[in-house]
Amino acid sequence: MKYIIAVVIILAGGYFYPQIAESTGGPCQALEAKVVNEIRTEDSNVGLLAGLVSGVSNGELGKQLAAQNYPDTPTSLACVRGYYSLDPKDIG
Repeated sequence: MKYIIAVVIILAGGYFYPQIAESTGGPCQALEAKVVNEIRTEDSNVGLLAGLVSGVSNGELGKQLAAQNYPDTPTSLACVRGYYSLDPKDIG
């Protein structure tokens, strides 16, 4: 029973970490914030535009990125998977 509880805690931590780390309300918003932050560090002009788009999209960009890369996975899980595995430099 202890192992099941430990696994549940680890999985929950892995699911909620992106939201906490990026200070967002959901995993798709966290994915979007990660991509925008990476773009912003490379080119400030493009980063400004990306920041404006992410402020308006409310996670839609993250959902689209996740659906494009992981089409057979439920959206929120695909966003979490994308947060950990997508390289923002490869997007575009």
